[in-house]
Amino acid sequence: MGHYSYLQIGTARALLCRESYYRDLAALFVETDCYRRKETAEDWGAEGQYGYEASIREMSQRLETQGITPLVALADLAEGLGKWTEQPAGGEGPQNPELAPPDIEQVERDVRFFLSSDLETLPYSEFKRVSDSGVLIDFLHWYMDTRSLVRLLLHWAPDQNARIALDLSELTGCCVELDPTKPYASQARAEQLAVATTNLPLVVITEGSTDARLLSEGMKVTHPHLVDFIRFFDYGAGSRPRGGADALAEVFKAFVAAGIGNRFVAIADNDAAAHEKLLTLKKNRWPPTCRILHYPTLPLLQAYPTYDPATGISAPADVNGQAGSLELYLGKDTLTDTNGDLMPVHWKAFEPKTGLRQGTLSGPGKKAAQKRFEAKLKAARSGQAVGIEDWSGISAIIESIIRAFQ
Repeated sequence: MGHYSYLQIGTARALLCRESYYRDLAALFVETDCYRRKETAEDWGAEGQYGYEASIREMSQRLETQGITPLVALADLAEGLGKWTEQPAGGEGPQNPELAPPDIEQVERDVRFFLSSDLETLPYSEFKRVSDSGVLIDFLHWYMDTRSLVRLLLHWAPDQNARIALDLSELTGCCVELDPTKPYASQARAEQLAVATTNLPLVVITEGSTDARLLSEGMKVTHPHLVDFIRFFDYGAGSRPRGGADALAEVFKAFVAAGIGNRFVAIADNDAAAHEKLLTLKKNRWPPTCRILHYPTLPLLQAYPTYDPATGISAPADVNGQAGSLELYLGKDTLTDTNGDLMPVHWKAFEPKTGLRQGTLSGPGKKAAQKRFEAKLKAARSGQAVGIEDWSGISAIIESIIRAFQ
């Protein structure tokens, strides 16, 4: 019968590969996804369980960072169906399925049926339909970008809380032996990066090295599954480059001029100064591989304490778009002083082009928030977090980066 690897989504198994595994599937995973589970007494005689596994949400977000949205995947499907009667290059691949060329709606119906079927309880009369659907998926694997095919399988999965796994268990038995200690996912990913710029990580440009470092470390807590898929631009170890929206704009334009292969996002503070300085930049037409963003609107900032030194008045205000520096996204716990009060935003001058008033935490307030965030990061890394830490601001920023190309 042979030994097979396969992609498992929920209870459905697709894309079987005899005596080996598809490297383009392995490249979708990272080494922290690897699992190795020994056989139990009830499973005596069977191979131990081994492979790579992630949640549907995690895998979907990875594909989103590479620009593989459901709409992109559907367009790739349409192109693949147009090649229904073609033989793959080199004569490799499956024979054309003995089915009439389907349309996209039929593909969706068949794939949804396939993914929702439980082979253990499936009536015998339905086995042929399941088998034909499996053949259809195998066929499309040759004519579509693997990421697009997987994105559609995830999009159409009946249980969005299910897991997706590349099961390599059968390849660790006799005759076909993989070494479970080797990083097969990392190797496959490295092969892709060497030949295809579309698989390069999404690069994020911030206003400076501090923002880049704090966001990068924060993402390891809120979105650890994206660590190998999103990279924050390093302004230079040990250097103190000029920061702010001006520096961000210069790096952004340099990336465009250099024509770098990575897709990239420039993300600035959500304050009046950044909106003012990037106003002209955002009006220009830029390549489709880049985006200009600000930190997103945050509920915490809709009624945030403020202080006007010109009048001495303290009052809550919506500071989104006027005072949203990174410090205000580090968590409510980092913004609360020793008295249990939120550190206020101090109002400054109005920006002439936008008419928005700039606000910021005081200098000591910014340093205090950063210091508390560093302590929170350290606790999370060491497993000493107490579970009540506020990561909503960091999470919102990462989510906005993920959605930048939608």
